[in-house]
Amino acid sequence: MRYAVLSFPRLPIQLARRLRADTVKPLGLLRGSGDGALLAAVSVEASAGGVEAGMTVSQARQRCPGIEFAPEQPARVLAALEAVAAIIRTRATPHVAILSRNELVLSLDSLDSSFADEGAAALSIVGLARNWSGLDVRCAVASSIAEASAAARTARRFPVLCPPNEAAPEPLPRFEPLSARFAWDAPVAAEAVNSRIARLGATLAATAPAWPQSYREVRLEVRYGSASRVFTLRPEAPLHTVHEALSLIRTRVPLAELAGATEVRFTLAMPGPDLRIDLWRAPVATLHQLTGPALPVQRRLLRAS
Repeated sequence: MRYAVLSFPRLPIQLARRLRADTVKPLGLLRGSGDGALLAAVSVEASAGGVEAGMTVSQARQRCPGIEFAPEQPARVLAALEAVAAIIRTRATPHVAILSRNELVLSLDSLDSSFADEGAAALSIVGLARNWSGLDVRCAVASSIAEASAAARTARRFPVLCPPNEAAPEPLPRFEPLSARFAWDAPVAAEAVNSRIARLGATLAATAPAWPQSYREVRLEVRYGSASRVFTLRPEAPLHTVHEALSLIRTRVPLAELAGATEVRFTLAMPGPDLRIDLWRAPVATLHQLTGPALPVQRRLLRAS
């Protein structure tokens, strides 16, 4: 099986700059607030100034004093990817899925009869994505999703075609909501309901999906006999663990609202790809590098100086 990965370089930056008049100044997109907020994405100009994703605001300002900041909008990024995927499903193949915050993946096997070869198929899909989105798109074709993803990041205007190999077929990623339900016979106190919600969280944590996911909504449906109430919680940043969802419930849902409940349904909704930010760490020289012998200066260079 052959896979094509469409990579949208610095997609959050591309979308953010559509709303800004100045597209030359260094730009960083923040997750969080204050000087401790993390950079989720940085522009090319910011990278040239030494700024990297995962840095804090203070670290970025030390390296690039002229950098500007804007809030990250993960929902807008995923909506843009979903829009391009919908166009590809309509015009080319239904076998397409979101792979990451910057990538789509699709299977080329269903396109064998529509194009002369996989190179023509990849070039046509890239053109379709560019024309409909107006975004910078790169593409690579390989026998595994990981290989196609790595090659797409090195591509430029034309698709990269990796040689076929005997890699086993892989399913396209699917991001689905997680849900669990707990019911009992008689109404109980709020503390008991809270403990049951924690048990539901443990149940969901044990059913981890095959692909790392993020969730942009937490729903808590509470039934009190014949009546019911739904708490819909939208976090500022996407959640990635059940523990984060439980912490959100404890801070947003008053304990008194759970008293007398007879059923609870806990749902992690609006799933998407993993959107976690790796903290930036300064490179550290190894012991070998610190204690290794100094390279002698070549005589011709010494004379030239």
